[in-house]
This record gives sequence, structure tokens and C-alpha cells, in this order.
Amino acid sequence: MHLTAILLEACKRGKVSPERVLEILTEHLPTTCDACSEGVSDFQPVLGRARAGCLAEARDPVARLARRYAWGELQILKKVRTTRSDVRQIVRLDQKARLQTILGANSRYLGPLFGTLLLEEARRRIPKEPAEALALAEAALASSSRRTRRHEPYPEVQAAALAVGGNAKRALGRLREGEKDLEKAKELLHDPRLRDPALPAEVHSYLGSLRKDQGRLEEAARHLRFAGTLYDVLEEPEKAARVLIKLSIVTFRTHQFDDAVAAIEEALELLPPEAEAWLFAYAHYNRAWYLHGRGDVDRAEAEIAAHADLLASAGEEVVQHVVWLRARIAWSRKDLKAAERLYTEARDLAVERGIAFDTSQVSLELALVHLVQGRTARVKKLALEALDVFAEQEVEREVHTALALLQAAARRDAITQELLQRTIDTLERARHGRRAPADQAS
Repeated sequence: MHLTAILLEACKRGKVSPERVLEILTEHLPTTCDACSEGVSDFQPVLGRARAGCLAEARDPVARLARRYAWGELQILKKVRTTRSDVRQIVRLDQKARLQTILGANSRYLGPLFGTLLLEEARRRIPKEPAEALALAEAALASSSRRTRRHEPYPEVQAAALAVGGNAKRALGRLREGEKDLEKAKELLHDPRLRDPALPAEVHSYLGSLRKDQGRLEEAARHLRFAGTLYDVLEEPEKAARVLIKLSIVTFRTHQFDDAVAAIEEALELLPPEAEAWLFAYAHYNRAWYLHGRGDVDRAEAEIAAHADLLASAGEEVVQHVVWLRARIAWSRKDLKAAERLYTEARDLAVERGIAFDTSQVSLELALVHLVQGRTARVKKLALEALDVFAEQEVEREVHTALALLQAAARRDAITQELLQRTIDTLERARHGRRAPADQAS
């Protein structure tokens, strides 16, 4: 259905609810649907009322349930207090006991309120505890799929549980399983009983992350742009900013450097002051990374300097990658002494963290510095050390081919700057497909 002038007139006369208008608006956005764009500008007051009627419920699913089931204020307080206690008890159980308890329940661990609050716990576990997020999402799905005398299966919780679970599987590297869950969640969005205006944005955001991890970058960008527009319609600035951060990663990987910088700068403008400090840190790191990528070396260095304290407090992963970026900036400026010192520091930090892929790539970049300095023995040693590490890892075919060529050259003492740079570029493309600081907003 499209957002036609006739439908808007009916809403103005009270024949169609503002909530229904918002559902259509989020499904057929005026920015992407020509049929919906006609006449919309004449009905902004109507659309404003539609948003006002739904925004609070979009942010608070409990309020939406209360309205659906006509719960009074005292009923809501009592139900939420009791259900949160049930959720805490379920969360304490291991996965097997959790599912057995839910499947054996008659009413206590069932119903949309229990599933909704359990999913809140699941979402909080990503990205740091994806396995636990998945277990909780599966428990919410089991709860919302039960049919009893008092409870019917609830599509909103089912779709949300599939989406959260699919995103958790993605974070765990189980991309095919995650794709199946997210596609099921997307299908459920068409269920006429689904009334959550924020759920389509969540599903498309997760699909964007999945497509990004799969390397299907054009699809990823489409999903992320759609999700970002929906969050903008719903006036959810932090969620819109997180989507823009992911979109910036996708556009950077497709060498659309100006678009990547624009997206991350818009994300920084949208992030509310109360957002977590680590999110600001990742966004500023990304901005510096993109600026350097498009050749704005001075601005990249200035970005790091301006937010040094914030970046230093964001954890060891960010600290390592900031040092690595500073090494690359020094290399871009042909400051070989600073590049050698910073690459050595970045390599030591990667070794401390036990990140083999990063350690090996930094080693090869350090080898490139030594090669320019004419220290060929050091180049061969670093290259062979890196190759030994990569030999123990599962790498992409393109990476395997590049490493084989480098290994053959090392054995002949014939490593050239061109070959080493080509190998580093291949590794960098592969690293973009792995989780890095830029991906943490997922």
C-alpha cells in the first residue's frame, strides 16, 4: 500500500489511524517511493501526529504492549516488576535448563512481555558476548512460539528474536545460519499483526552488517541506508548514528572515500552526548582512518591528536590500531625513523593481544620500511616470521596466492618493494572482511 493523498485525507478525518500512516510511511519512504512522495508535503501536520503517536511506543515496547492489551498503569507496573524477576531467574540458568524451563511452563515464562524483556537482555550482550546473546534470543523465540490457553504465538517477539539471534550468529562467524534467521525475520515483517515501527529498522540494520561481512557490499549499503532512514523517521539519533558508522565502513571498503568521511561525520553529529564513550572513540578513529585512506594525512593526524585521551581510554584494541595508523601516517610522510618506531610498537601490541593476523601484517609493513632502508636481512627475517604465522591460519585464496609468491621470493632473497606492497595491499583487503575496531558498532 502507498501513502496516497486519499489515505492522508482519511487520516485527517479520523477514518485511518495515525499509527497506520506511520507503518506505511516506514515501509514506503517518500525518499525512495515516488508514489508515496506525491502530496506528502501538504500533510506534514498529519504525519507529525502519526509520529507523535508512535515514537514513544517505538522506544518503549512495553508501552506498546500495554496499549495493545489495554493494561492500566498499576497493571503495567505489577506485570513489569514480576516479569523482570522471571527474566533474571531465566538468565541465571544455563542454556539447556533455560529452554527446558520455558518449554515446560504453562504461563510464567511465556507471553510477549516476557519475550520482549528477555530480548532486552540479549541485545545488551552484543557485541561482547554474542554466544550468550544467541542463547537468550533462542529462549525468547521458544517462549514466543508457544501456544497455550492464555498465550498465542507473538510475531513481533518472534521476528525480533530471529533478528537478534541471526545477528549474534553473524558475530560468531556463522554467516549462513545468521542469514537464514534474518531472512525469516524479514518475512515476518509482512505479518499484519506486527505493529512495531522500529523492528524493520533493526532487521535491515542487521542484514546490512551480514552483507558487509559476506562481502556483498552494494546490498549492505542498501540495507543500511534504509535502516538509517527509518531510524531518522523514528527520531532515534544514536541508532541512526550506529547504522551510519557501519555504512561508512562499507563505503570505505568500496573506495568511496568521500562518502565514507561524510557518513562518519554525520554519525558524529547525530551521536547524543549521553552515548557511550567507546562509541565516540571508534567513530573518531574511523574518521582518522578514512581521512588517511583518501590522502588527507594532516587531517588524519589532527583527528588523532584532538581525541588522544578519548582514544587512549577506549581499550587495548583501539590503542593498538591507533599506533598502527600513526605508523602508516609516518610512512606516508616518508618519515622512516618514526615509521620504524611506531610499526615496532604496533607489532608488540598485536603480539601482546595474541592477534596473529594483525601481528603478521604489521610485520610485513615494518619489513617494507626496512627494505627502503636497505636492511635486506631484516626484511627476510620479518617476512619469513609472518609467513610462518599465516601458514597456521585459514586465509582466503587471494591471500594464499600472494603469500606463496612472497615466500618464493624470500627463499631466493629476491623480495622487491613492489611485491611486498602488493602482498600488503592483498592482506589489507582481506582484513577489511574481518572484525576490526571500525566494526564494533555492529
